Amino acid sequence: KGSIDRESAQKNVVEPGSVQIKPNVNSWRNIQVANAFYTTYDYKRDYDSHMMKNTEWGAVAYLQHSKYGSMQSVRINNNENYITGYAAVKEPTCGYTGTNVDCNQYGIGENITQPWNTSIGYLASTTGNVTGVYDMSGGSWEYTLGVMMDQNGKPISGRNSISNSGFNGIFGCPDCDGDTSGLISLTTKQDFPDQRYYDTYLYAENYETYHHRILGDATGEMGSFVTVTYETKQRPISSWYLDEAWLIDSTAPWFLRGGAHYHGSEAGIFDFNSDNGRAWGTLSFRVVLSPKEGE
Repeated sequence: KGSIDRESAQKNVVEPGSVQIKPNVNSWRNIQVANAFYTTYDYKRDYDSHMMKNTEWGAVAYLQHSKYGSMQSVRINNNENYITGYAAVKEPTCGYTGTNVDCNQYGIGENITQPWNTSIGYLASTTGNVTGVYDMSGGSWEYTLGVMMDQNGKPISGRNSISNSGFNGIFGCPDCDGDTSGLISLTTKQDFPDQRYYDTYLYAENYETYHHRILGDATGEMGSFVTVTYETKQRPISSWYLDEAWLIDSTAPWFLRGGAHYHGSEAGIFDFNSDNGRAWGTLSFRVVLSPKEGE
């Protein structure tokens, strides 16, 4: 996961020199998708570094669920300070409630959360030991490079001029949220990269178009889906570990994965949700490296 020291853990800039991939540091949050992508892209070009695509997240999720992984629920990182590599002492038994209750504890005390190199911490690894991938459940939400296309087959930048990815493109809801700019697209920021670096999804106007999934991305394949109610709010969950299951739509065209530290049983490696590409204090990103053969 993209991470950074506590003092500068939230900044919306392209800054590959600040990337750290290690435990026990603050995850890098509050960064738009475009800045996250170009930060990862310029991190280690010799290893084709890039921001994780949605299908790449799916590949890791399926490997974790196979004989090559732990084959059990990945323990949530419930450290409320967004410190990487932590794991909940207790497996949460209820979903998002917005409160720190017994069935969904989060915090910083060692009776609540423990670091990566402990017997509890190993449970948050995809392999159940120190060699696996951490923070795939909870911690901070993670943007992945999976975006909805507009009705003309072009990737959507974001919701409107207030909330968007920073990539040039049209807006899915240009006059929502009191946006009076009159802008229907972003044209003055960063261009989308080569398409091999992002997954594209067919246009839809609601989150229930699960058939628009890409085979192997670990989204629509996680059905059947049901709706539950937490604190009067209805939320869709999948049959795989009861993780939450919101597909992207035209007003929130970017994928989020994994859930946050407070999402309880709804967080998980098979959790997926959507947002508009904005910078937000709970949203992070992940770096992928692709060494050449023999390296």
